[in-house]
Amino acid sequence: MDRDLSWKPGEPLDPAFVDRELGARADLMRGDFSRWQGPGGCQLREKLTGYPERLFLFRLEGRGWYAGYKTISDYVVDANMPGVFCSRIYWFNVVGLVDSVRVSDEDARVVFRPLDVAARRTAFDLINPLTEIVHPFGKQRDPGREKTSPPDGWLVSDERAAFLALGEQHIRRYTREVFEPRFACLDADVLAYDPACSTGRFLSDFAALNPARIRTVGQDLSRQMVDFAGKHIERVFHEDAMRPAVAPASVDILFSRFLNSEVVSTARAREILPGLVRTLRPGGLMVLLGHSPLLVDAADLADAGLRVTQTVARADDYLFQYYICERGD
Repeated sequence: MDRDLSWKPGEPLDPAFVDRELGARADLMRGDFSRWQGPGGCQLREKLTGYPERLFLFRLEGRGWYAGYKTISDYVVDANMPGVFCSRIYWFNVVGLVDSVRVSDEDARVVFRPLDVAARRTAFDLINPLTEIVHPFGKQRDPGREKTSPPDGWLVSDERAAFLALGEQHIRRYTREVFEPRFACLDADVLAYDPACSTGRFLSDFAALNPARIRTVGQDLSRQMVDFAGKHIERVFHEDAMRPAVAPASVDILFSRFLNSEVVSTARAREILPGLVRTLRPGGLMVLLGHSPLLVDAADLADAGLRVTQTVARADDYLFQYYICERGD
């Protein structure tokens, strides 16, 4: 029997859950940590099969490690986007200084010392383009098994494509702004490559900076995604990212939006990374971003032969993971 190629959004979130999320956000904005207070101090605790991806850490030079707690995204509340979170982090998501971090077979726990609103705003403002935002706890599908995409990739429909585009709209806007000076005026063609191109919307949006010079190549694990993306980018291949569809040392800029939580496992992300780096020309750029947290960090990227020049993007009143790296050899 052929598998069902339609896509249906998941069940709507429980209204009580949404109310709790909005209540938590309101408490964070007021600086009220009573819901996280216990006999052992203030604690952020999440089941690994629940929402461990909401917990994040970052370190400020001379100030130590800070704990953070994501709350429900406005994309979900206001536009009914499936899921719970997006990549954006606001000042009120910063909660305090880390006392301890522990993980068990079932859950993750961060004990923290709460800071007042002014100190939390200051810490948020001090996050610079090379401050790493770390999401240390991988989301699990079942105990001991990280959640990943289906073996044949994701299905797509016009509705799903619209939701995928919505969750990345701030990232697409930032990408155009940061790369326009470099790519808007070119004397020769350049190759932009997306090894897990999904609907093709992200790559085509970038290529619009200079459609006469930016050549686009995508590939995807999902046959249906490949067919969909073929309407938007020049060449698309149905292939696993372990087998790049471009020649070594041929790519000027590579966008990676899939070495991320809920797409591949951490081990798989580290396995795929070196092959992608080899597709870059010397001086070529690799940009890592996405709707969900990245599974690789600056150490992984340096080990793969990349020079990391940015880890965080700041736009309006929020920031998000956004790694820009250059191949040095």
